[in-house]
Amino acid sequence: MATFYVLPPRACLEESLSSLFGKFLPGLPLPVDSWEAVVDRLASIAAWPADVYLVPRDDLAPGESVSESLESHFGAEPGDRVIEVHANGSRVWSIGTAMSASVLAR
Repeated sequence: MATFYVLPPRACLEESLSSLFGKFLPGLPLPVDSWEAVVDRLASIAAWPADVYLVPRDDLAPGESVSESLESHFGAEPGDRVIEVHANGSRVWSIGTAMSASVLAR
C-alpha cells in the first residue's frame, strides 16, 4: 500500500525552504530547484519506503479531485493512503473510501 503526501504548491515549498535555510545560512543563495534536491537527499538518507510519494498540489490535474488525479496520473490504487498537508494541519484518508478523514494537528 502506497502513501501519497499531497503538499502545498511547489512555490510555497520553495519559499518555506528558502526561509528556513536563510535563517541557518544567511546570505547564501539556494539553487532554483532546492526543494527537489533537499527532498531527494533526505529520502535517500532517511531510507523512506519506495512507495512514499510527495506530490506538490500544483502537480495535480486541474479540474480533477485529488483522488482522481492521484489515480489517473500517479498510479494510486484503492486502499492507498493519502495525507493532504495544509497550512492549518493535515487530513488523512484512503483512496476509494469516503472522504471522512481524520485531521492531524500541526
